[in-house]
Amino acid sequence: MRTARTHYEVLGVPRDATIAQIRRRYRQLVRQYHPDVAADKETAHRLFLQIKEAYEVLSDPIRRREYDAALAAEAGYSTGGVASRPSSGTVSSARTTKAASPVEKLLKDARWSFIQRRFNEAAEYCRKALEIEPHSAAACAMLGDIFRAQGRINQAIKYYSYAVQFNPADKETERKLERLLERKVRPQQAKTVSAGTEVAPAANMNLMTVNFVWWGIAVFLMLLIWVNPGKPIPWLKLYIPLIQHWSWNFVLLLAASSTIVGMLLSLNGFLSHPDEELVFETHGSKWSVVPTGPILLLTSGFFFPAAAVFYIVVAFLQGNLSRSVVTVFLAVAVMVGAASMLYVPEARKEVLLFGGNVSFWAMLFGWYIGSLFKPLGEWGD
Repeated sequence: MRTARTHYEVLGVPRDATIAQIRRRYRQLVRQYHPDVAADKETAHRLFLQIKEAYEVLSDPIRRREYDAALAAEAGYSTGGVASRPSSGTVSSARTTKAASPVEKLLKDARWSFIQRRFNEAAEYCRKALEIEPHSAAACAMLGDIFRAQGRINQAIKYYSYAVQFNPADKETERKLERLLERKVRPQQAKTVSAGTEVAPAANMNLMTVNFVWWGIAVFLMLLIWVNPGKPIPWLKLYIPLIQHWSWNFVLLLAASSTIVGMLLSLNGFLSHPDEELVFETHGSKWSVVPTGPILLLTSGFFFPAAAVFYIVVAFLQGNLSRSVVTVFLAVAVMVGAASMLYVPEARKEVLLFGGNVSFWAMLFGWYIGSLFKPLGEWGD
C-alpha cells in the first residue's frame, strides 16, 4: 500500500493540472522551500529535492504519462490502454527496483546543476552521458535547454534537433525547437510587416502605442533633468560628499525614467522573467557556486560599476551569464551617460560614478512591473 506522497500531492496540484499550472506551482514552492530562505535547512533541502523530482516528471509529457500509468496500476484499475515503453534515459520514480544506470545518474546530476544555474557543469555532465550513450535523447534535450538558457540559440536548435531525431515521441522538446525556429524567422517577418505586405495584429498595434507613449514620457523626464535640475540636497555635502551636488529633482527624474525603460524592455521581450535571472544559487548550507544574483542586488546600491563588473566576470566563468541582466546593464549605462550630460556640469563625475546605483534599482523595479503584464506561459520554459 502506498505511503509516500505522489508527485501531484508533492506539488499540490490536481491530476488533470496543465503544464502552466504545474510550472506556476513549482515556482511558488521553490521560492518557499529553497534551503537558502528556510529556517530548517535540512528539512527544506529534502522537500526541495522532492519538489524538483516531481516537477521533472510532471513537466515531461512522456514521463508524466508513464507515471500516471504506474499510479493506475498501483491503484488496481485499468487505464484503458497499453502503457508506453519508457524512453531512453527516462527514470520513472514510480518505485523502480533496479539501480540507475551511469547515464541516468549523469543526467540527474545535470538537471540538478541546471536548476542551480551552473550551466557549464550541467553541460559537462550531459557530454559525459553522450560519450556513454551517443544517441541519448534526454542528454541532447538537456544540452538544448542549457544552450537556450545561455542565449546560444543555434547550439540549442542543434541539440533539440538531435533529441527529436533520437526520440520522435518527445513532443515537449519538439515544441521548444519550434519556438526557437520561430524566433529566428521573426526578424524577417517583421521586415515583411514593415514593408506593408502584411497587416500587423491588433496586439502589435497596442504594443506600438504603449511604446510610443511611454518612450516619449521617459525622454521627457530625462529632459526635465536639464530644464529643472533643482537645488542640491543640503545634508549630502555633510554626510555623503561624493554626491553632494545631487538634487531631489535629479534623483526622482532619473529613477522614474529608468523604471519606465525597465518596464518597456520587459514588455518588448528583451528581458526574461526576473525570477529566473536573479536567483539564489547555493546547495544546502555549503556554497557550491558564487551567488551572483543576490550579490549583485546587495552591492549595486553601494557602487554599481564594481557590482556590474563582478557579476559579468564571475557569471561568465560559471557559465550562467544572463543576457537579460547584461541588457539591463547596457540600458543603465545609456541612462546614466545621458543624465550626466543633462545635469549640471559640476556633478558630471558624480553621476557617472554613482548614478547607476539609482538607475539600476529603478530599472529592476520596472522589469518586475513589466513582468506583471505577461502571463507566466509567455516567458518560455
